[in-house]
Amino acid sequence: MSVMSFVFFGLMLVPLVVFLIWIIKKDKNRNYLGLAVLVFMAIVAIYSIVKFDSNFLKTNPTLNGKSQTPSYR
Repeated sequence: MSVMSFVFFGLMLVPLVVFLIWIIKKDKNRNYLGLAVLVFMAIVAIYSIVKFDSNFLKTNPTLNGKSQTPSYR
């Protein structure tokens, strides 16, 4: 794993999971507040991934997703 993966897991994913577990356990009436927050956050995450990935590929045309063999000429 790269350094950015560790940063993501350490600083973003773990606190998010702890926060969601805390919200769901705090909900005494079981009115699905935690589930609503989880669904909302998943939708925001999917939207941002698609938007930033398409932006990144538009600004870097050399990255076409295909692996290229190195040229040793």
